[in-house]
Amino acid sequence: MKHLVLCCALLLAFSASAQIPGPSVAFGVHGNLTNTNLVGDFKEIYGLGYGGGVHFDLKLGVLSLRLSGDYISLSPDKTKYQAFLARYFGSAASGITIEGARIDVFSGNLNAKVGLVPLPVVTIYATGGAGLVNLGVADAKVVINGTTAAQVPGIDKQTKPSINAGAGLDIHLGGLTLYGEVKVNWIMTEGETSTQVPLATVGLTF
Repeated sequence: MKHLVLCCALLLAFSASAQIPGPSVAFGVHGNLTNTNLVGDFKEIYGLGYGGGVHFDLKLGVLSLRLSGDYISLSPDKTKYQAFLARYFGSAASGITIEGARIDVFSGNLNAKVGLVPLPVVTIYATGGAGLVNLGVADAKVVINGTTAAQVPGIDKQTKPSINAGAGLDIHLGGLTLYGEVKVNWIMTEGETSTQVPLATVGLTF
């Protein structure tokens, strides 16, 4: 009888442990959209930034770790630039354009994801982490009525630490997960405490 009870207890323990999911690894791709909040007046001449990246997830139950690599490119917006110049040059600003001055941003981040509202198909989660950002600004050329008026040197690429925090939504589709999230990134740039970069991401994890 004692042996039977012991066997039953062992079977129950094994069955319970088998129902607890172990760590798993997943891979995915994503696209990014950003409206950068750069230091000073520069934020008033740049349009939306676009990019994408890849990510690897280590799933540990309600907690996941995500390692991601991203690229984003931003270019001056002609309408915004002329509106900015109109403050100083009036109607003459319509003949002034800027070429180049593209911002390239490469980043790598390690984030934690914590499920807050786990539902059968949808999971709302919080995320936060840290990483490194490599950014640079290309040379710019100011053109007035078709003639180059000035050459503005860019900014050499530099690598800075960053932190981020945000929230997202996972939609589970069988073996795939479609997700969307919004984060705020603080890049520790020189001369200011940080450069705040809002980031929206949509991706697919396999």
